[in-house]
Amino acid sequence: GFVSGRNRKAPSRFNLTDNRTVPQRQTGKREGNEEGKRIGRQDFLSLRQKFPSAVLKILSAVACSQAVRIPRAGRQKPTPRPVRHHMTGRQIPGDYVSLRCEQHSSTMTTALILSILLACMSPGDGKTATELAIERQGMVDIAEVDSTIRVSLMYGRADNFTGHVLYTDLRRAYLHPEAAQALKRAQAILHRLRPDLSLAVYDAGRPMSVQQKMWNEVKDTPKYFYVSNPARGGGLHNYGLAVDLTLCDAATGDTLDMGTKIDHMGAASHIDREDELRRRGKLSVQAVRNRRLLRRVMREAGFKPLRTEWWHFNFKSRAEAKARYKVIR
Repeated sequence: GFVSGRNRKAPSRFNLTDNRTVPQRQTGKREGNEEGKRIGRQDFLSLRQKFPSAVLKILSAVACSQAVRIPRAGRQKPTPRPVRHHMTGRQIPGDYVSLRCEQHSSTMTTALILSILLACMSPGDGKTATELAIERQGMVDIAEVDSTIRVSLMYGRADNFTGHVLYTDLRRAYLHPEAAQALKRAQAILHRLRPDLSLAVYDAGRPMSVQQKMWNEVKDTPKYFYVSNPARGGGLHNYGLAVDLTLCDAATGDTLDMGTKIDHMGAASHIDREDELRRRGKLSVQAVRNRRLLRRVMREAGFKPLRTEWWHFNFKSRAEAKARYKVIR
């Protein structure tokens, strides 16, 4: 309740017994009113990506509990002591002050939580324009299909073969729904064989505009055959039917030794030369074992490996993709 003292704020107006009103003190700061402070939507735009659906449900529950308070059965609050108003000296009934304070606090809490919910639950749920466009074309977010699969898009960083950030507003990994379900099966197979490991996706569905940027990087170099030419329909990434991935520790996310980094353009990435490279000491025995485990899991789930890239797996053939599926724009 309100008591005398400098650190306590009074409501803007009290309806005293003689019907006099007490003006609000001028402190230079914006004071709350009976409806609570109005929280600007702009203040919470940055929170849209920080509140997953589970947190939003919790916030909603707290808001409801603050808006409607039901006292416990068999327990009755003691009547608060009367207090004196710190400006007028008049005695105010304790139960009146306690009720006003509870209403003020409850309204403030509810207003704050509901404002956060409105900001977080705005259309798109914090997704970028590119991500929303990909979803409208029928692709699904891998994290929404299986949240245990780790995602770290390599073209969203500069440490890839181009040396540039190619995914400027793409942070989520998307696949065609059929490929996404197959990847979920692969994760389950891996957990059955090695519960301590997880799949880690480095690239998935790729818009054709990004494919063009990649092609521009290699088209006049000896490495041109590592990237599909957009003029010829692109590759299976452009249909959401291919995925680049590796194995990692399920608890820490640390990737396993595969002999080379993902998107290494060289002979050490070729799966048909692994035995030769192992005999020559270019690949470790453990790296070869890790690659073979990854291929076993992905093949059993319905994917096919690519000869020149140990990390790349296709869910359909190029001919089937062109006949039955649409390119991501």
